[in-house]
Amino acid sequence: MIETLQTMYDGYGFDEVVGISYFNKFMDELRDYRFSEIFAFQAKRYPLRYVFDFLLSSPSLWVHLSDVEWIEIMNSMNPRPYPLKLSLDNGYFADIHFLAKYIRVNSIEVFFRQPSFSDLDKNYVIQYCQRDVYSLLLDEIDLEDLDGDYFVSKQEIRSVQSRLTSGGIFSNFDVTEDELISYLKEESWSITLN
Repeated sequence: MIETLQTMYDGYGFDEVVGISYFNKFMDELRDYRFSEIFAFQAKRYPLRYVFDFLLSSPSLWVHLSDVEWIEIMNSMNPRPYPLKLSLDNGYFADIHFLAKYIRVNSIEVFFRQPSFSDLDKNYVIQYCQRDVYSLLLDEIDLEDLDGDYFVSKQEIRSVQSRLTSGGIFSNFDVTEDELISYLKEESWSITLN
């Protein structure tokens, strides 16, 4: 698996084939591995933008994951590093970031509700999110790329969002920048009080 993932990373962006077309070349081999292992390996080693490109280009690997499986992925990323010493393009928080930004489910709240996750990791998630709040929100360019050709389609994203929120663990995460800032302040206080 490691060799395939490294080959995939090393070759990305060096020709005109990107997005779904590029990553499809590796799908048969990647299906032999657990998605959580693929995700954790990449998120801990590669830039955030690359991790997002991979995720948005390989929906067949994750669209059927349950809410419990996403929580297991979050757990596999713990302990988290101190985010303020990391570059903005670090992938260590890609799980929470991806779910909040693209799937538009409240992965931040789900992370905080996990009793087995440390308060330190919860504080790091808050710090990560507060560091670049705007990056957690979809913009017009992001939406244009969700066309089903370059990246996964908006319809497929909505389907995943609907399925995850129907389970009762995740809630919708359709917020403005100001609402997100306020929410993160509230969560920061609640963690401090614990």
